[in-house]
Amino acid sequence: MMKRKSIIILIIILMVTIPIVFSVFYNDKGLVIEVKKNKKLGFLTNYYIYIPKGINKSQLNYILVEPNNTGKVSDDHLVHEKNVLKKIELGFSRQIADELKVPLLIPVFDRLESNWKMYTHALDRDTLQNKDGDLRRIDLQLLNMVDDATQILRDKKIKVSKKFLLTGFSASGNFVNRFAVLHPERVQSVVAGGVNCMPILPEPKLGDEKLIYPIGIYDIEEISGQKFDFSKYSQIPQYIYMGSDDENDTLFYDDAFSDKERKLIISVLGIKMHDRWKISKEVYRKLGLPVELVMYKGIGHKINNEVKNDIILFLKRTIN
Repeated sequence: MMKRKSIIILIIILMVTIPIVFSVFYNDKGLVIEVKKNKKLGFLTNYYIYIPKGINKSQLNYILVEPNNTGKVSDDHLVHEKNVLKKIELGFSRQIADELKVPLLIPVFDRLESNWKMYTHALDRDTLQNKDGDLRRIDLQLLNMVDDATQILRDKKIKVSKKFLLTGFSASGNFVNRFAVLHPERVQSVVAGGVNCMPILPEPKLGDEKLIYPIGIYDIEEISGQKFDFSKYSQIPQYIYMGSDDENDTLFYDDAFSDKERKLIISVLGIKMHDRWKISKEVYRKLGLPVELVMYKGIGHKINNEVKNDIILFLKRTIN
């Protein structure tokens, strides 16, 4: 009896003193794992993994990553976490994960009201230059999360590629579109939607204008330490899409662009969204990249079944 009591006391002590690394819970179709922040492993916030039922453990799997996009600023971390949980349960990327039978990873990066010009969910210039606090270099933190998730999945006997899939819409569409330029060696394919008709241009200049990040790549090494690798970037299949009726233009929002960036965009791409789209398409075409830039007629700032089906077909082609 005394021995049993001692064991119970020991378990209680361990539960109190050992930090929880991750928690596991089930939803109706699969397994959800919350992974706590881990400074030693290089990520300063928590993230979630969703593993759909029926995943094929014998084949090589690609993690699908959707950066979180709360749609508003808040200094309350729980606001951003609740939004991620909603995406895990009902979101578009969850639907893709179920359809493709691939693991889904969503980080919980805050978008702060107290530092509202740092648009973390779009991986803007201020975010990339940030060197302070838990939101420093979130692009590198995301890579570390993927590496950590890869090990968790492998411990569950699920084979995982070092490269991963990226998807995002609106601000998170900007995030994945820009992330691929920074870390092309880790990206298998990209789906980016609702990107203001101005995806990042993988060029240092357009005419005489220097295309600073995030308009282009002119100073990307200077502000991030990441040298642009065109050879690796040119191997990434990308699906970039817009709705013809999308009027969600953040060009004149100060959290999305500075005055300097705004003037450059207007100078080289134009003030109208469809003009910017036309010029961007031509830049990508001339570079001969495996990028599809698709405009859906009659669709606003949203994803319908047609778009969803096209995205799933595109991703299937890139992993088979």
